[in-house]
Amino acid sequence: MPVRAYSYSQFCCRYHTWSQSQKRSMRQQHLAGEKCFIDYCRPTVPVIPAETGEYCQAQIFVAVLGASNYTWAEATWMQSLPDRLLSHVRMLEFFGGAPEILVPDNLKSGGQ
Repeated sequence: MPVRAYSYSQFCCRYHTWSQSQKRSMRQQHLAGEKCFIDYCRPTVPVIPAETGEYCQAQIFVAVLGASNYTWAEATWMQSLPDRLLSHVRMLEFFGGAPEILVPDNLKSGGQ
C-alpha cells in the first residue's frame, strides 16, 4: 500500500471520520512498573493428582503487569488467604521485583 501525505487539516478531518466509526472503549495508559492487575480466573481447571487419583478443581491465579502485559499464572487448590499470599510471593519473585500498586479485581475471598 503506498504511503500518502496529508495536510494537517485533511488528516484531522479523516481522523474525525474514522474515530466516529469506532466502538466506544476506555483505553488506559500504564507506566512501566506502576500497576500489576491480580485475580483468580474462571473457569477452574480439573486436575487428578498422581498421589491420590482423586478428581480436584484447581483455581488459577493470574497477575498481569499493566504496561507490558507480562503475565504470571499458577494453579492453587483454593483461594484461601495462605494460597493467595504464597501466590503473590511467587509472582513477585517471578517478576523480579514489586510494582508500585497491586490491583486486585473483585476480591471476594481476600479475608478468608
